[in-house]
Amino acid sequence: MATAHGVSGINLLPKDSFEFSVSGKVLRWVTTVGRVLVVLTEFVVLLSFASRFYFDKKLSDLGDILEQKQIQIEAYVDVESEMRKILAKQQPIESSAKNSLGLETKINDLTRILPTGVVLESLSLSNKTLNIGGKSSSEFGFAKFISGIKNMPGVMTVNMKNTSYEQKTGGVKFSIQINYK
Repeated sequence: MATAHGVSGINLLPKDSFEFSVSGKVLRWVTTVGRVLVVLTEFVVLLSFASRFYFDKKLSDLGDILEQKQIQIEAYVDVESEMRKILAKQQPIESSAKNSLGLETKINDLTRILPTGVVLESLSLSNKTLNIGGKSSSEFGFAKFISGIKNMPGVMTVNMKNTSYEQKTGGVKFSIQINYK
């Protein structure tokens, strides 16, 4: 049976009682764990050394990108200052358009209801009042115009300032004051 174990089964080191004692087992465990820790530490050091080149490249690339972005931003400084000047000039126009008298909507409403044969000769607009002067070729057209004014949005009252019938032409000359809400 001694020959069945072969050469690998032979231990030429003498067996010592220290190897089987508690302190010998602890010493063996510490040296085994120590070797593993040394190998792992070397692996971490080599890994960090190798990763340094990767991160140095990334840092260099980010620096280049940052430099390009700064150049682009500096190129737009003049454009931005011009735009700010233009927007500063535009702001009073926008505020006056918001606070306007609404002339455009009022005139659009008038042109929408204006029947054929009615001609407006004068228009004056104040804060809440619109004065209209004109003539109509027929009494029916004038009545239709007054009815349309009463149905316009935002109209509070309609006052006839002056109305006259022309015998020669058969038309009506008028002056109307419209008060808005």
